[in-house]
Amino acid sequence: MRAVTTPRQRTTRRRQDSRVAAATGGLAGGSGETPGGVRERATTGPKAYEGAAVADETFNWDNLAQFKAEGRFLDGYPDDQRTFFAPRDNVHGLLVAVIGSAQHSIVVNMFGYDDDQLNKIIQAKLADQRVYVQMSLDRSQSTGAHEKQILATWANNAFGNSIAIGTSSVHNAISHLKIVIVDGVYTVKGSTNWSLSGEQQQDNELTLSRNAVIAAETRAVLDLNHDFMLKQMAGSAAGLANLKASTSPGQTPPLPPAPASATAATAATAPPAAPAAG
Repeated sequence: MRAVTTPRQRTTRRRQDSRVAAATGGLAGGSGETPGGVRERATTGPKAYEGAAVADETFNWDNLAQFKAEGRFLDGYPDDQRTFFAPRDNVHGLLVAVIGSAQHSIVVNMFGYDDDQLNKIIQAKLADQRVYVQMSLDRSQSTGAHEKQILATWANNAFGNSIAIGTSSVHNAISHLKIVIVDGVYTVKGSTNWSLSGEQQQDNELTLSRNAVIAAETRAVLDLNHDFMLKQMAGSAAGLANLKASTSPGQTPPLPPAPASATAATAATAPPAAPAAG
């Protein structure tokens, strides 16, 4: 006679199987890959996931429960929103998976930027001419020793990249946002800075949305912030010359030609030519 199991028993069994898989380096067959396409290496301790997740090319919204401590979301969650809490949930692994999935664009406005693994993913996207990367970072945070080391490796001259470091547009206050928009669809917000302490030790919240309206509204705000920071950098020349676009003729992309209105205005204000000698 076939044994009958309750939903609670089946849930308990799945959790037990997941723990065994994590201890052996993977799920069935020991491949080390979860159903959501995020590969993890085996670790030990109560939080075996910390720092272990590595992004795969695929990012599956339906498998985000793997980053929750309980392995599931509460019933009734909105279809287009998922919320995570540090240090309870695997916030770092989630960020690795979301940012690593970018195929078209990454737009960031970040206060604390101190996560080497996330930076490596961003570096790869900066080097990919198929992905537009826009980054706006708070100036006060960019002066830290580790932050300086990370920023020194960036190349703003590459095609499709725009990096700005500055302040809020009001009273030069800090730019305290912790937001990234991936491919114009996924918006990550909350109190979580991009640092292992912020993702794995501090009490922080992170919400992931796939609502296109939220992404569009947020993108407009981030673009305004970015524009202000770019103008701030150009006006102050605050030791950030390595992040400014090159003016050398041989650089890619080439500088655009002056608009016709500017050319006409220059010609109109030029002094008259001296008469030719007779």
